Amino acid sequence: MKKKIILKGPLLTRSGYGEQARFALRSLRTRPDLYDIYIQPITWGATGWVAEADEEREWIDNTIEKTVNYIQQGGKFDESLQVTIPNEWEDMAPVNIGYTAGMETTQVAFPWLQAGNAVNKIIVVSNFAKDIYANTTYIATDNTGRETNVSLQTPIEAVGYHTKQHKKVSLDLELETDFNFISVTQWSPRKNLEHAIKWFVEEFHDENVGFVIKTNLAKNSLIDREETSSRLHSLLSRWPERKCKVYLIHGDMNDEEIHALYTHPKISAMFSIAHGEGFGLPLFEAAYSGLPVVTVGWSGHMDFLCDQEGKEHFYNVAFDLAKVQDHVVWENVIVAESMWAYAREASTKEQLRECYNDLTDPKKSKKTVAAAKKYAKALHKRFTPEKQYAAFVAAMGGAPEIKDVSVDEIPKITLLTSVYKASEYIEQLMEDVTRQTVFKDKCEWIILDVNSADDNFEEGVIREYAKNHPNIIYKRLDEDPGVYGVWNEAIEMSTGEYITNVNCDDRRAPHALEYQAKMLLAHPGVDLIYNDSYITKTPNVMWENIDTGCERYNFENFSKEAMLRGNLPHNNPMWRRTLHDTYGMFDSKYRSAGDWEFWLRCAFGGSQFKKYSDILGVYYFNPTGISTNEDNFEWKQSEEKEVFKKYFAQLQQNDMFFTTPT
Repeated sequence: MKKKIILKGPLLTRSGYGEQARFALRSLRTRPDLYDIYIQPITWGATGWVAEADEEREWIDNTIEKTVNYIQQGGKFDESLQVTIPNEWEDMAPVNIGYTAGMETTQVAFPWLQAGNAVNKIIVVSNFAKDIYANTTYIATDNTGRETNVSLQTPIEAVGYHTKQHKKVSLDLELETDFNFISVTQWSPRKNLEHAIKWFVEEFHDENVGFVIKTNLAKNSLIDREETSSRLHSLLSRWPERKCKVYLIHGDMNDEEIHALYTHPKISAMFSIAHGEGFGLPLFEAAYSGLPVVTVGWSGHMDFLCDQEGKEHFYNVAFDLAKVQDHVVWENVIVAESMWAYAREASTKEQLRECYNDLTDPKKSKKTVAAAKKYAKALHKRFTPEKQYAAFVAAMGGAPEIKDVSVDEIPKITLLTSVYKASEYIEQLMEDVTRQTVFKDKCEWIILDVNSADDNFEEGVIREYAKNHPNIIYKRLDEDPGVYGVWNEAIEMSTGEYITNVNCDDRRAPHALEYQAKMLLAHPGVDLIYNDSYITKTPNVMWENIDTGCERYNFENFSKEAMLRGNLPHNNPMWRRTLHDTYGMFDSKYRSAGDWEFWLRCAFGGSQFKKYSDILGVYYFNPTGISTNEDNFEWKQSEEKEVFKKYFAQLQQNDMFFTTPT
């Protein structure tokens, strides 16, 4: 049953919380099987609004209208997801989830603990934010006058942002200097921009080095630009004879244009000495774009500027933790007694100089650039959209059966595909499988082509994908041994511990292989995982394009009786390779019922199957498919009767109760 979920957040604002809200929305939209989404948009401070007219904006606008109509008719929600600071969390549904980013100091405000303990779950953007929230404690007086410790009791999880791939766009930047640091930040006390500018100018005063600053005070308006420019000129007037340059960029820029800043040939490194970051999205974007980063080694950005072994991949500016400035104290948000990081002047200048030297020294520059690009690739691999969307849904409670299983633990998965007259499906099939969250790191894909196409179209498409995916193993067969003969040959070639078949005309959720494998890991006594699928009569429908009203192929929970009532695992199960060691291969004498016969052989031999609770597949009811073509009905029915009689007799011999369906 889908949950009606109300997403409250500044979805249409150009703010950190706005981007966070859009990430949450995109995560929810990957699971149309779980969520029926409604939206309550809110403002965020004095920030501007998103102006792009794209598919997402159109969807948001339509959903807001849907929400208004639903509420006017008295509609209620099963769950709320509220993207804002905890002070603004409300009791909006039976289950309320707070999603916040605002931890930049060493403790949260007392009302945040109260608000946090009033919701059912909390999601934050970094492990730093999680630790600060979870470890803040206050001493309060209860109703009897006794002092008691107050801390967070609500479950809290951290989910970071994802990398993006952008189209290349050119920016006409008038930069006189060939080497330039960059900072993308709001000019606010927390960002510590004035000290960054001051210490940069003092370090490179007499050198041909630049500092590009993309900033504003609040909005990207003309008045804001004039005030920002005036403030910058006033600051720089202290050094009238400087040779180094400071450039101001102000105004609206879309994602592609921001990315173009990081990849501009004259932009050399990212520089920030902010007092604290809940996550640090500009630092993240710069790092996965291949820029070296100079910053303070404290707060949310440590989640991505350190690798999974804890090794640092940035120029680490030393700092001191000290109380926040009096003028930044914000009642019920930034606590006067809390602390954040103050970059040390000498260390800032040293790290800027070291970065500059590494990138300009002929002996070091190539190695430094290569290291930054290598780490950028690692970040793209570690923080894919599919992984982060799936992680967010899991944090929401959408995948409780696999929540505590790590991707790193998943063994190799072998995918089996038999290609026969698949020219209509092959291109989208290749895209669908290669975008799986675990495909690159955990899978081998064995594709056997029965040499059916005269023009070799399928082969051309497959080989093109194989150029970029060395884990694709392609082989043409001289003769057609039937689908089960093909599967058997692929299994003989396989090296994976887990196996799944990939049908050319079916599709999967991007996280399907990951979730199936995690289920097998989480249940060591289970030999096969299966799940429900959407049924479509339209070819080439990807997971995210399924109509929300689409019929669900709803399978029974596992039992021998249920196995005999139908081909229970159906079109996209995942099973352990050891099943073939114990029970042999698929019986290739069958043209359609060979998989059903093998599953029954395993089940009656004592194997255990388990159903994953959510939909993971898209089953195309192909009118020309082997099992669905009406012309095959007679021989198909004959095969199924043979299989049924064999295992029904075994069931009766075991004196088990069974009711024959009418």
